Amino acid sequence: MTRNLGNRYQAIKSPWTDYAVYSFPDASSVAASDRQALMDAMNGIIAVNWKASEPHWTADASPFDSKFSLILVFSSSGLAAFSVYRVLNIANGLAIYRSGTEVLPAHQGRGLYGFFTSEVLRRSGAAEKGDSVLYGWRTRNPIVWAANAKICEKVTPSLLGDTQDPALQAACIEMCSSLYPGKPLELPGMIMRGAYGHIKHHRQDYHGAASLVDAAMSRVIPDTADALFSVGYARV
Repeated sequence: MTRNLGNRYQAIKSPWTDYAVYSFPDASSVAASDRQALMDAMNGIIAVNWKASEPHWTADASPFDSKFSLILVFSSSGLAAFSVYRVLNIANGLAIYRSGTEVLPAHQGRGLYGFFTSEVLRRSGAAEKGDSVLYGWRTRNPIVWAANAKICEKVTPSLLGDTQDPALQAACIEMCSSLYPGKPLELPGMIMRGAYGHIKHHRQDYHGAASLVDAAMSRVIPDTADALFSVGYARV
């Protein structure tokens, strides 16, 4: 699939002239005829960034469900990056959950993850709120964890030694049970055992905060199938 997606959908403004970016606040608005090719492309990016034993997105676990929002970035050669997220009501207030974001290696380092984050906060209505908003993610990738924690005033679990916030811990438990009913969350580390049984993260050299997060993750979740479920107060 190429960037001719624009023949059917309106691209949004972005800082780049060599990318076409499409935002779907309701992912089910993607036409049924486009879904399989897009899902294959999304799984293809995951297979590059992770060691995948099976597709992550499937017809039974579709990114085009109305509960999801979706942002797609196309280069001239096809899908280059995507971000799937959800807007929730947690602790009687607005909350955001980053369901999955992937960028092909050739397009990493151009600010796409930061762009996704800004777009998610804007599209969700969090930016209009003008305060902090509950912001959650699940990962075992130190770079992703550090990037998300960077925009938050506080985060649980606290991998870098910050004081734990009981209200934030309660919100983390509520968000996890809402998104993954019946799936155990190990407290107080907010560990989800076996979350990534079908995909394995490619380790790499980490620098700065990511290296500190990697060291903490290696101690807390040495099994590559395990993940941390994290929630913070994101600054908007």
